[in-house]
Amino acid sequence: MRPLAESGVRGAAFWLLVLASTAGYVVNGASTPVVPRLATDQLGADPALGGLLVSLAGFVAIGAMPVAGVLSDRLGPRRVLLGAGLLAAVGLGIVLVALSIPTLAVSRLVFGAGNAATATALTAWVVAEVPVTQRSRALGLFGLAVWIGLALGPVVGENLYQSAGHRSVWIVAIGIQLAGLAVALLARDGSAPAYRSPARPTGTGIAPVLRAVVRPGAAGLVAWAAEGFMIAFLIQHLVGQGVGAQGLTGAANVFTVFAASVVGVRLLLGGLPDRVGPVRTARGALVVLAAGLVVLAVAHDFPTAAAGAVLVGAGYSPLFPTLTILSTRTLDDRSRATGVGVFSAVTSAGYAVGSLVGGVLVSAVGSGWALVVLAALQLAAVPALGRHDRGR
Repeated sequence: MRPLAESGVRGAAFWLLVLASTAGYVVNGASTPVVPRLATDQLGADPALGGLLVSLAGFVAIGAMPVAGVLSDRLGPRRVLLGAGLLAAVGLGIVLVALSIPTLAVSRLVFGAGNAATATALTAWVVAEVPVTQRSRALGLFGLAVWIGLALGPVVGENLYQSAGHRSVWIVAIGIQLAGLAVALLARDGSAPAYRSPARPTGTGIAPVLRAVVRPGAAGLVAWAAEGFMIAFLIQHLVGQGVGAQGLTGAANVFTVFAASVVGVRLLLGGLPDRVGPVRTARGALVVLAAGLVVLAVAHDFPTAAAGAVLVGAGYSPLFPTLTILSTRTLDDRSRATGVGVFSAVTSAGYAVGSLVGGVLVSAVGSGWALVVLAALQLAAVPALGRHDRGR
């Protein structure tokens, strides 16, 4: 098998990393919605505490992702990936030992750190080794793992939870997590860069990274807040609105429609950022995402919810590759993985805030109005991206 740096998006190494990333997102999508269900249904907690438990993984990821990025720059993403994957599996296993609010909290912290570092190391591997002329396309294809995992994960988790109990969810999730790690380690390279200089060159350090990330990070913060809310509360919201809990037109399958929309739009319009520019693409995507959230807020049946999911998917489709490129295109090879880590930390902060504040909003004003608030935040983030695509 040729290394990723030689084979690019057409080689087996790239698709092994995509498969490993998909496994991680399947695990997250399967296990996360179970947490607030366990907290409220079996442990007597209110929705706000359920949202807090979900958000713990996002909060710990805020610190884990920059660290994973820095370590990937210094040690290589392969080594970071090995430790992170094992840590995530341990975090999942904690709930098998005992079920309580404290063990759920510890599980979310440990799993969140490992899962976040895994995602950062895999993304840094792709950004570092895919030839620059293929990087936009590679990130677009690599980012499909998020949505495939989001489509499969909640369905897997919900069906296991309903048919065999919560323990089956954690057991299957651990197996998928370890399988994904093994697949990634089959890929060659991913070692630390050959260049290492004791002197830090001009223009490197954290300040250029922060300058590069600040604008796309603001958009990523609110977009991933919506994702965090939807993973934690969308099924409950739709069931409460009258959508069935199971079956082909069940609430969980709205995520399948959502993911199919992301994949379809990305395959059809994957070259849009190259034609109109990443800033214009991201601005339009936020507007479409906001429209989809409003439709989900008022949906009372599966067809309406599916229509909202199509819009949400179309909005999310270009955001990951576009915002990642905007966050890293001005950085050199010595700090690019750090840029990936910092941007990923910002999106994790959004994910955590979405589930935490979302739980409070659900308790205070209901899930429908919470979705409307998230839609307004998407529109508020549009000006933060600026008006022009410099250096197109």
